[in-house]
Amino acid sequence: MLRARTLAVLAAVVALFFAAASPAEAADAPVYAGRGWKIWTSAGIYSLNPDPYTIVWADAEARTKLKPYLIKPAAQASTVTGVQITVSDTIDTTPADLCPPRHLIVVHYSYQPTGQEGMSQGRPCYEIANGSAWGGHMLIDSEYWTSASWFSADPAKNDAYRWNVITHELGHNLGLAHVNEDLNGDGAVKRGECVATATGTKPIMCDPQGGYLNPVDAGRFTPPFDEPGLKQLAANWYLRNG
Repeated sequence: MLRARTLAVLAAVVALFFAAASPAEAADAPVYAGRGWKIWTSAGIYSLNPDPYTIVWADAEARTKLKPYLIKPAAQASTVTGVQITVSDTIDTTPADLCPPRHLIVVHYSYQPTGQEGMSQGRPCYEIANGSAWGGHMLIDSEYWTSASWFSADPAKNDAYRWNVITHELGHNLGLAHVNEDLNGDGAVKRGECVATATGTKPIMCDPQGGYLNPVDAGRFTPPFDEPGLKQLAANWYLRNG
């Protein structure tokens, strides 16, 4: 967790953490977890602000490589929450250890951005004044395209993995947390231990690999799990701020 910093132009204070239904349909009080979804309250995020968010790029390489993978999940999240999330062509050079301007999500494409093999990371910021998602950074590991050791022999499954990872990190920046839980009662919460549909699909926010593994649905927030979490993020804004 990095220290908060003041964005003077916007007169707001934000902090960076190495991390909706209509109000009429929502509960009487904010809700932060449900079956297969969890809001990242430990990262300071409790809601999704109704003002628009924009996905931008750390450099031209990131835009060229990753823009096609973000159009679908951004559009789905916009539809589910009612909050406009636009995939732009804009370059923003805010370093990954600082918060970008308000409601920008900066996408990076680099080799082992976390220092670990095969690991990407969402680094969301939050607005201290109201606990809403501010924006932040998505660090996507280039190894998903350059290292055969991370993939199966099936090219379609390889691309499904890429879709799901990128959508997963977008979910973090919008305020969703990992949803792993101790399902077998052994006292340990393990990687991949998450609720699933009858056909075995886990929430895309399951760590390390949730979502659909077929190329048709890959990169989609799952309707029974992730979508209710996104809806609640948007609903919580009105429940917390009136």
